Amino acid sequence: MKTERYIDNLIQREKRTEPNPFLSERVMAQIGKEKQHRRAIAPVWQAVVAATSLAAVAFLGIIVGNSYLRNVSHEMVININDSQIESLEYYNFEDYE
Repeated sequence: MKTERYIDNLIQREKRTEPNPFLSERVMAQIGKEKQHRRAIAPVWQAVVAATSLAAVAFLGIIVGNSYLRNVSHEMVININDSQIESLEYYNFEDYE
């Protein structure tokens, strides 16, 4: 019984407490500051990452291209008759469908 009365008194005191009218303004101001801080930092690191990625792709492309040219043997020639592969006239018949 004593515990219930204590809880009821606590609830009544909380109901009588008036909220601070400037609390929401302070919270919104702090949120605005954090958004501005994030906006200032985000483009810098994004630009650095994009430039680094572009440089890495270009560098790796050059390395792969040069290694391919070094390994290609110009003495070996393969002649393949692919006329049967390229013959698509079988698929042009209406009866085939």
